[in-house]
Amino acid sequence: MAGFYKKYLTLLQSWPLDKSKVGKDLGQHIRDQVKLAFSKGDLNNVDEKRCDSYYNSLERIASNRYGKLYKRSFNSTASGLTQEQCNAVLSPEFLEFWQEEERGLLSRTARLFRRKKHVSTDD
Repeated sequence: MAGFYKKYLTLLQSWPLDKSKVGKDLGQHIRDQVKLAFSKGDLNNVDEKRCDSYYNSLERIASNRYGKLYKRSFNSTASGLTQEQCNAVLSPEFLEFWQEEERGLLSRTARLFRRKKHVSTDD
């Protein structure tokens, strides 16, 4: 079990953290899950095959194994946005801006419906 913990710690050292995605960062989520899994302290109830499988999967993701194996021929996305534009759209600042805009749209729509309701009752 101690061997698995050391392997996971080594893997997590190479795993990137994205400070712009607080609360949504995969690297932080994995760190939290590893901490939770190894904090129980019960070394006898470990499914070694499953633990090794998880480690191998995470290692392939962290090393970008398939991204290197299957190079992309185009740098566009289904939306037509570049990687930088997608990152900007998913940033916490943009999401906060979007929520403010959505609240504004909802309140304007609600006012419109209230106005129509008052107009129809006056007839």
